[in-house]
Amino acid sequence: MGIDRYTHLASAYRYLLVRFGRLFKGIDPEKVVFCCFQGRSYGDNPRVISERLHELRPQTKIVWLFTREAMARVKDTLPDYVTPVFYKTKYAFLEQATARVWVDNFTKQRYLTLRKGKQFYIQTWHGDRAIKKICYDLNLPGDSRRIEEDCARVCTASAFGENMFRTAFRYRGEYLKAGSPRNDILVRNDPAQAKAVRRKLGVPEGTKLLLYAPTYRDNEKVVPKRAQMDLDRTLKKLEARTGEQWLCLFRAHYLSQGIDLEAVKNRIVDVTKYEDMSELLLAADMVLTDYSSCALDFIVRDLPAIFFIADWEEYKATRGVYFDMHDTPFMLAHDQDELEALIDGLTPEKARANCAAIRDYFGYYETGRATDAACEYIISKLGSTKKMKD
Repeated sequence: MGIDRYTHLASAYRYLLVRFGRLFKGIDPEKVVFCCFQGRSYGDNPRVISERLHELRPQTKIVWLFTREAMARVKDTLPDYVTPVFYKTKYAFLEQATARVWVDNFTKQRYLTLRKGKQFYIQTWHGDRAIKKICYDLNLPGDSRRIEEDCARVCTASAFGENMFRTAFRYRGEYLKAGSPRNDILVRNDPAQAKAVRRKLGVPEGTKLLLYAPTYRDNEKVVPKRAQMDLDRTLKKLEARTGEQWLCLFRAHYLSQGIDLEAVKNRIVDVTKYEDMSELLLAADMVLTDYSSCALDFIVRDLPAIFFIADWEEYKATRGVYFDMHDTPFMLAHDQDELEALIDGLTPEKARANCAAIRDYFGYYETGRATDAACEYIISKLGSTKKMKD
């Protein structure tokens, strides 16, 4: 049997499983199913919504979907009220088929279906100021209809995000225009909470933190070695510029093959598997990335974020981007010398001005209450005297 035929049969089976599961079991008006990065994590926007929803409405049945690797990593730390289910199993499909609300930060499988007016899909995409094109905007061959078109609400944090989701999801519904739930912690910017995260990471008191978060690149092998960022030199430059000790929090993308960290092994904390990126952004004093939108969350704190884009031309040609980064207020470095020159010129005043310019460019409206806005909407859809049939 060919791979394509097998894929079609598997999709048909799952589609029927969802439809018949809902037909015979009905829709549970108290159930909400959460998924993050296709089951790879207990984090991001879904996590903060899940935890706040339990605080506001403890009787809600909260189900989370996890890959086997993620389940092994998080099962001992999950709250007691969470029901964990293996991602992409028949049990996962049945949980979604019978849930009143879905909450996700990634695209869902195409064979899932919603009972319109009876089930509600809340999309909390992991960054609404994307550099890289997503979903329909990629113009992939044979790209069939996506269920994100049927979302009940999409969380947004900027005017840019609203426009992006209109094309990327072909979404025509209403937005929850209160910000990204994961960024509420950054808007509050509580120093005590930041210190608590640093203690959890084992960071010595008074040490500055550079969060280095490169994203995945299809063309990473074509970037010349001379153009690669030198993390050892970068840390030394930061220490020379500020007169303070610096450590690096290294967060690899889940698809990235990583980099050689041997030269800085005593000055690096590998936080790749740390579940909550927002906590890392709260603890950091500076962010360095290539094309990750995490830097565009971080600038809410008025601290410096630098983009190291040695392979910009290749990346732009092979990946697809929403804008030319050179037309933005971003601090850009194309090689190590440019990166160190930016560090030399950094002042708190310049960082604040740069962050304000970026927020204006994207039309930010982070409010610090995005989590509550999402929970209020979800709660408005829960509860009934009987289960609803398909």
